[in-house]
Amino acid sequence: MKKFLKQIIAILFLSIFALRPGMSQDTAGGLDFLNIGPSAQILAMGEGTVAIPTGSSSMYTNPSLLSFENRSGLQVNYSLWIANVNNQFAAFHVKRDGLTYGFGVYSTQADDFEARNQPGLSTGTFSISYFSLSGAAAYRIGSFSVGITGQYLREEIFQLRANGYSFNFGTSARLFDDRIAAGFSVNNIGKMENLNETASTLPSLFKAGVAIQLIEFSTPGQNDLPVLLSTFSEWARPFENNYTGDFTAEDADDDYLTVGVDAEIADLFQLYSAYRFGPTERPYSIGMGFLIDPIRVNYAFIPFSTGYGTAHSFGLEYYFN
Repeated sequence: MKKFLKQIIAILFLSIFALRPGMSQDTAGGLDFLNIGPSAQILAMGEGTVAIPTGSSSMYTNPSLLSFENRSGLQVNYSLWIANVNNQFAAFHVKRDGLTYGFGVYSTQADDFEARNQPGLSTGTFSISYFSLSGAAAYRIGSFSVGITGQYLREEIFQLRANGYSFNFGTSARLFDDRIAAGFSVNNIGKMENLNETASTLPSLFKAGVAIQLIEFSTPGQNDLPVLLSTFSEWARPFENNYTGDFTAEDADDDYLTVGVDAEIADLFQLYSAYRFGPTERPYSIGMGFLIDPIRVNYAFIPFSTGYGTAHSFGLEYYFN
């Protein structure tokens, strides 16, 4: 039976989540769902948001950014990934003087896999799911902030179950009247229990990035609209021999660079576009945000260069206090 279970797991990861040898991040395979941005804004910006606050979802990228949110908030998000994988996210954060804290739930699931004890008709269906329950805290002193996120993790494949934990650590700063932002984080440091006989590897990595406000101007015409153009970039380095992402074996420890632009129009619309330089199946992404205070709606469009499909992400935020 153990041999059969090993074969089932191998087939699932190779044919459903791998799509080709070495590629798992882009199909949310395994615990690498932690490297897929939980919110539409993060995905629209190519996940290059280590220096940019993205609401409550910052606890999964750089928890120190929670301190730079202007208000407390609630956030929900749903992503239609490829290979019939669905990602759900919900979180909130609360500001209290220099301290900001938050809690979040992030999960991914794929259903209707056929189970067989032997060749022939299936004996039923089962699901594969991954789950993260998080608590985060950030503290701001002037223009600088530090933060930490702790996560309880759970993975379920067929009849197998495993629990684990991980931490995200981050720091960030605002400089030159907030025109320049910088951020650093170490993500997904922890450990999982054995799933059958071996433990899944956490996708640990280091990230550093900067965001710069380039120019602010008004559109011509009777109804002038102020436009603020910004750029952002992020460098990421997976930890050596500890990465399960969408890289081939020879590129597993390669770093990658994400660059993008952000246009904020009249404090009402925000447009995003980003490109990732490195071995990835989804090099570019676009999206937008629409704000009618205190509600913000986000959308991201993420095509896959391999032709396996396109992912869509939808998010809703509510701000209070």
